[in-house]
Amino acid sequence: MVDRFVLVLLLTVANSSTASAQVLDAIRGHAQDLRARFSDHKKIDGEVLKRGEINTRAKGQDMLHNSSGTWSLIKSGNQLFLQSGENFRSSPGPDYRVYVSSGPAIQDNQDFSDKQVEVGRLTKPNGAAYYPLTIQNLNEVTSVLIWCKQFKEYIGSADLLPKK
Repeated sequence: MVDRFVLVLLLTVANSSTASAQVLDAIRGHAQDLRARFSDHKKIDGEVLKRGEINTRAKGQDMLHNSSGTWSLIKSGNQLFLQSGENFRSSPGPDYRVYVSSGPAIQDNQDFSDKQVEVGRLTKPNGAAYYPLTIQNLNEVTSVLIWCKQFKEYIGSADLLPKK
């Protein structure tokens, strides 16, 4: 019964124009998010230069859009990487992206601007994953942001502070 309902719903949505594309993209994105939650942790070896904790009290966090855990800036060879910790967790979402900024961590949707530089799609919504950076200047990486690009929603952010 449920499968039939879902099929009818998908066919109905597929028959409408722009809205259907966005809904189908969201469904695909959520399916990718669920698969990635069960993938293995991926860690990069290197020197931890900066570390930060997601601000779980940020104005933009709510029951549907949230995250927690640690993020690190790591140097491995001549390359910089962002690394989420094994304790990283995010709410489910269709199009979560990782961004860095040279400014302080933003706290809500209206703070998002062109100062945030997209690193790539969030590949592991629960746990450890690493992301290569094209930026090589440490001063240009002072915060990390998780953002739902499709729906323009804040998910979480952390200031990255030098490791002591």
